[in-house]
Amino acid sequence: MKRLLPAVLCATTLSLGLPCAFAQEEAAPKDVTPQPDAVTQDWAFDFEYTTPDTIAIENPDGSVDWYWYMTYKVTNFDHDELFFDPRIAIHSANGEIVTANLGIDASVFKEVRNLLENPLLQAPVEVPGRVFKGENYARQSAIIWKVSDEDIDSFKVFVGGIYGETKTVTDPNTGEPIMVPVVDALTGEEVKDEAGNTKMQPLQVKRTRMIHYETPGTTESQQDPSIKLIEEKDVLR
Repeated sequence: MKRLLPAVLCATTLSLGLPCAFAQEEAAPKDVTPQPDAVTQDWAFDFEYTTPDTIAIENPDGSVDWYWYMTYKVTNFDHDELFFDPRIAIHSANGEIVTANLGIDASVFKEVRNLLENPLLQAPVEVPGRVFKGENYARQSAIIWKVSDEDIDSFKVFVGGIYGETKTVTDPNTGEPIMVPVVDALTGEEVKDEAGNTKMQPLQVKRTRMIHYETPGTTESQQDPSIKLIEEKDVLR
C-alpha cells in the first residue's frame, strides 16, 4: 500500500487540475556529475605554494607591465618515480581565462627569481619531467600571468598535473560515457581513422587543485595588492 500511495495521490490531484509533487520529485534529473574521492586512491604530488604577488617589469621603450606571480613546490613522497606535467589556468571573475606562463617572456621569470633570491626555482618550460622520490628531488617553479587592465575582484587558480585521479563523465539519461573527439595535442585538430571518421573517446575529467582569491582594487594598487584566500579545494575538470 505504501508504494501505491504516491500514484493514488497523483491521480487525485491531477484530476483536480493541481500539480503532483510526487511526479515532480520522480522526474527530477539525477546528478551524475563526477566528484573527486574524499581521499584520492591514485598517485599524488605534495603541493605547496605561496600567496600571489605582483611585479613590475620595465620594457625597452620605458613602459611598464605588471604581472601576477606565485611560486610552488611539488614533492614525490610515495612513489619511486612520477612524471610532472603541470596544467595551470587562471579564471577571473570577469570571465577571462588565462593559461599560466603562456606568452610570458623568459625575462619575467628571471626577474621573479632574482627578486625572491631563490636559485632553486626552475623556469616553467624546464619543470616538466620525471620526479624521483624524496625531498631532495622536489621541483620548484613559478606561476606567472599578466595583470588584467580591468578591475578584477577575484580569480581562481586551477593547478592540474599533481594528481593521477581521473573519472569518466556519463550521460545523465543513459548512464553511458559521453564521447568526445580525439584531438591531436600538437595541432589541436581532430584525429581521423582510416575511413576518415573522427575518432571518439570517453570524456574524462581530472582531479585538480582550485585556489580561489579575492583581489579588490588590484588595478589601482598593483604595488601592494590586497588579496585574500577565499577557498581551496580539489575539483574535477
